[in-house]
Amino acid sequence: MKAYLYIIILVLAVACTPHNNPNRPAQQVDSVYTTADFRAYEDFYNSGHQVYAIDLLSDGLEYDSAWHIFGTGCNLYLSDVFVAKDSTERLPAGRYEMDSVAKEMTFLRGMSFEGNVTGTYVLVITEDQIQRILLMTGGYMTIAYEADDVVLDFHLYDEDSTHYHATYTGPAIYR
Repeated sequence: MKAYLYIIILVLAVACTPHNNPNRPAQQVDSVYTTADFRAYEDFYNSGHQVYAIDLLSDGLEYDSAWHIFGTGCNLYLSDVFVAKDSTERLPAGRYEMDSVAKEMTFLRGMSFEGNVTGTYVLVITEDQIQRILLMTGGYMTIAYEADDVVLDFHLYDEDSTHYHATYTGPAIYR
């Protein structure tokens, strides 16, 4: 009898949970990023691709000397951006699609494994504390270069299919 009660409670909880509500207001997160950190990981997965990470901070967030983030704002992070194996100097200009596998000109969707997030996600941070994590599960980004600046334009969707548009224009510092 106890097992049936747990099953009924579980079914009711799942049935009452809203899914993909396109009419709900957009998440209030920053969309203009002012600081960028690009990291090159070579062929990290032995997939035949160069792998890059992009770490973007909005106004109010900074890196300390150990590259830890502090302050209040948003952090847009892409852990795995895949490009041609010979793209060793910088990310090539063009359109990148979000995907769940390593293919040229793609980046991984946001995923959570036992409480650890990876792929593409936004951290909403207040006074050095993560308040919310938004996993991005669809979308694309474009990369362009203007003089010494890189121009990133993101059109992403979270788990509830809410559109998130973000931009960064500034130096591309690789490490």
